[in-house]
Amino acid sequence: MTAPVKAAKRSKSEYRRMTSDELADIRTMLHSLDDRQWDAPSLCEGWKVRHVIGHLCLGASTNPLKLPILAAPYGFNIAKASGRESFRYGEEHTTAELLDVFDRLVCAASPVGLGKVAPPNEFFVDKVIHNQDIRRPLGLTRDIPVERLVASLDVLPKLGGFLKSKRHSGGLRFVATDIDHAVGDGPEVRGPAEALILAMSGRPVSLPELHGKGVELLRSRLTA
Repeated sequence: MTAPVKAAKRSKSEYRRMTSDELADIRTMLHSLDDRQWDAPSLCEGWKVRHVIGHLCLGASTNPLKLPILAAPYGFNIAKASGRESFRYGEEHTTAELLDVFDRLVCAASPVGLGKVAPPNEFFVDKVIHNQDIRRPLGLTRDIPVERLVASLDVLPKLGGFLKSKRHSGGLRFVATDIDHAVGDGPEVRGPAEALILAMSGRPVSLPELHGKGVELLRSRLTA
């Protein structure tokens, strides 16, 4: 069996730079969308594009010290609070208002809101995934920089939390066929890096693009 590839060590500043670049890419895309696309479904179950952006805007607008107050009505369940309040934010704000908040988020000189306390590597990969959550259903393809693809693949096998990607990817080896990069150890899952990233983050939409002895195990985890 091939030895796993050791993930590269990256500094906080590197992750923050890539996060800033990813947010700028999302911003450019958002300013190109029409009203129909803002109300189109995303890859996040039950969420339209506006709800995904509501989620990002809410995170940028929430003072970390006030997070317990936000979560209190939901029994301090952070995941439930984030899901419900993000949906509400997207519903209660117009497209113009969401764009205004998002523009200010992108232009901020340093992390804002919950970004101040979120681990930089997790904060970065979250933005890559949400970018694709919007683009995939809309058919808006893009060339994701190799640096960001490699960094995302390196980060995902270690993350629990909301993404649960550690649980999805444990005991499997993910081989990106388009950028010559692999992570993990075990039965192989092979395919384009972007498709691997989505599957590792719990999005079954990319499973048809993957192959290898580990795909069925991965499928069972994503569809359980």
